[in-house]
Amino acid sequence: MFLLFRSSFIKVKIFILCPCLYLNIVVKIVVSQEEYIKFGKSFDALERNYYHFLGDHEIIPVPNIVKVPDYDYDCLLLTGGPDSPARHKTENLLFAHAFKKQVPIIGICHGAFVINDLCGGKHGKVQGHIDCDVEITMYGKKQKVKCYHQQCITELGNNMTALAYDNDGNIEAFKHNKHPIYGLVWHPERMENPVLTNEIKNLLG
Repeated sequence: MFLLFRSSFIKVKIFILCPCLYLNIVVKIVVSQEEYIKFGKSFDALERNYYHFLGDHEIIPVPNIVKVPDYDYDCLLLTGGPDSPARHKTENLLFAHAFKKQVPIIGICHGAFVINDLCGGKHGKVQGHIDCDVEITMYGKKQKVKCYHQQCITELGNNMTALAYDNDGNIEAFKHNKHPIYGLVWHPERMENPVLTNEIKNLLG
């Protein structure tokens, strides 16, 4: 017997083969990309680690052409990496589109700062977070995460709640109180055993 149903956020396929139950959750994820200029040409790039990190799901890399997606998707992921004018405009448009559709939005590093900025937050500078392991406290438990950033969140955006802090009190993860929006300042895609908030774990399965 095969059952297929759609929730508001994810598609779930259930295969029942007696006497065993196999549950296969596939999330169609729109993923933003970095932009590089070489020999006067623009190139979009997605770090390969994302294909391992999101390997159980369908990944749709979006080019930085400032265009609203004309296809169905279940989640938006704003990735890490350097900013650029075209990427900035594209990610702002993607965020607005996903927000209007009430599609879950995840931000990683650069993407988390983009989300916080768009929600009215503020940022500053931080030392000692470039290409290193940083100890955080999340849900009362200390864990090591892989970081690569020079910014820090000095003020969360509207209706945001902090979920994790480093040992200096810098916010390392957050969620929106009214919408399915989540941010991680670290890079789970670069970790052998990714550290995620409970909300993101539940979304990605």
